[in-house]
Amino acid sequence: MVDTFSLDEELICAVCRDIFVEPVTLPCGHNYCEECVNQLKRSLTMDEEDETSSQHYMCPLCLAPCDVRIHLKKNIVLHNILEKYYSKRSTGHVCSVCKGQQKLPAEKSCLNCEESYCTLHIMPHFENSTLRQHVLVSPISNINKLCKSHGKELELYCQSDHTALCVYCMLPSEAKHTEGHSVIKLSDATQYLKDTCQAKLSGVRVSLSEIKQCMSDIENTAANSKKNLEDQQEGCTSFLRRIKLFLDFEEHAWQKRFSVDLLQESRNLKHRSERLMKLSGRLAEAQEGLQQALTIQNPLLLLQTLQNADWGDIYESEFCRCIIKEVREWSGPKPIASAKIMPLFEALRRTFSGDDIKLNPQCAHPRLKLCVESGSLWLLKSTGLPDGPYCALGQDTLGDGVHHWEVLVEDIPSWTVGISYAPPQGKVSSVVLGSDEASWGLSYTRSRGQYCAEHGWFKFSFTTAAPALPSRIGVFLDVDSGILSFYDALRLEHLHTFYCSLHAPVYAAFSINEDADREGLAMMRVINPEKNQ
Repeated sequence: MVDTFSLDEELICAVCRDIFVEPVTLPCGHNYCEECVNQLKRSLTMDEEDETSSQHYMCPLCLAPCDVRIHLKKNIVLHNILEKYYSKRSTGHVCSVCKGQQKLPAEKSCLNCEESYCTLHIMPHFENSTLRQHVLVSPISNINKLCKSHGKELELYCQSDHTALCVYCMLPSEAKHTEGHSVIKLSDATQYLKDTCQAKLSGVRVSLSEIKQCMSDIENTAANSKKNLEDQQEGCTSFLRRIKLFLDFEEHAWQKRFSVDLLQESRNLKHRSERLMKLSGRLAEAQEGLQQALTIQNPLLLLQTLQNADWGDIYESEFCRCIIKEVREWSGPKPIASAKIMPLFEALRRTFSGDDIKLNPQCAHPRLKLCVESGSLWLLKSTGLPDGPYCALGQDTLGDGVHHWEVLVEDIPSWTVGISYAPPQGKVSSVVLGSDEASWGLSYTRSRGQYCAEHGWFKFSFTTAAPALPSRIGVFLDVDSGILSFYDALRLEHLHTFYCSLHAPVYAAFSINEDADREGLAMMRVINPEKNQ
């Protein structure tokens, strides 16, 4: 019978040092794996001096040249021998290292490497000094069932070290498991291990729950932080837009003031120029008369001429001295005093603090129900009370300086806001905002989608590009400059500005119009912009 180990060596490829895979035969008669021959061909380099040598590769065993163009045929005999060899030894455990589809049967299993090896691949464990220390056993499927120290089946469990043991681990020489340690059968440790696993699982679930809660808290915190930042951004943007709107109003106000000052200075300059021209004419007449007098030789005639002249002492007269003094002292238009500048900063402060407009129950239509504390007014359903206009006035007059308030009008189909002088005998029922010279008003009618600015004979209707209905109207009043401006407080869009000359105290005025009467209950509310951001 052929020796098995010798046969194994005859089936080894000289290139890869492993069992043949798809063996082919070179012209010299030596056999190699087909892939190993292909590697020899790929590693072939071109020889620039000898072009013919580049067409050949050498047999690794005998160095015989082989033409790369020759198609090598499969060694059928060797291939059949390999198949029979595999089929004969394929029963049982196979080598973990062999490549190819046909793996050689395992001769030994290494407990330290946790691998099984065939006769060829187990050789390093006999040749290497380190690998010789490994524990080799007969081939087994589950290497983990054997003790790595003794090669025996693991049958015990140490509860102290949480380690599986074999019976040899309990010998006196293995003192670490003979005293003080709790050792039970591995089969009895199943429930103990499951209980331990269940306890750990419970801990993991608690940790996961805590992590999930932390993630939820983080997400909520992030969402709240995002909302706070967005609110701050919106508030800052709104604040800056209000500043721009205020500066636009003040720009118009100061342009008007400068126009008035410029007109006044122009008049003063014209007046001074006229007086100087008049004085210049008088002095020219005096100059001409005096020059003629110098030519008179007759003393009596000279005396009579000087006595009869009305220009003789013109340069010493009070009229001449006053004009000259006035002109010399005039140094052009006076700069704006700080007393006029300070109201601008005060107006800026008040613009962003807003006015607390209190409604006056004594100056309201009978069908309007007022709540002074909240600044709200309702139009009640008709109960035999007189019809509109349904108007109400503020309680306090709007004095000098800048005033600013806003009105919620979202649920009202038709409304008017503005200012008004005090009505005669306090009869607010006679006030129709904007219909006379005593009031200014901006109205809106939902059915027409149209605004209307009115004051006496002036009436201007217009629409805006905003698709949404107005819900919050801002009113800006600069009493000193006579500027009354209306704007959409949500979009901060300018609507209309009146330039008026106020000669008496005015009141904030509000009206719910007759169109609202037909739709039932309607409510308007006056708010302070600073307190209702």
